[in-house]
Amino acid sequence: MKKDIHPQYNIVKVTCSCGNTYDTGSTHKGEIRVETCSKCHPFYTGKKTLLKTSSVDKFYARQKKSEGLQK
Repeated sequence: MKKDIHPQYNIVKVTCSCGNTYDTGSTHKGEIRVETCSKCHPFYTGKKTLLKTSSVDKFYARQKKSEGLQK
């Protein structure tokens, strides 16, 4: 392995929007902020969360419009 070509590997603090914090290794300098973690993500918790229905409705409207154009 060549010397002085790899970035410095640091221990950084990760903070989730739910308030959970943990330390991990990264080449990033400083603190990392994330929206979801294993404590609040629906896949890991088994809890369902509400989606923004407006974005879902927009998706279905675009899909319906594209189906009409294909016919």
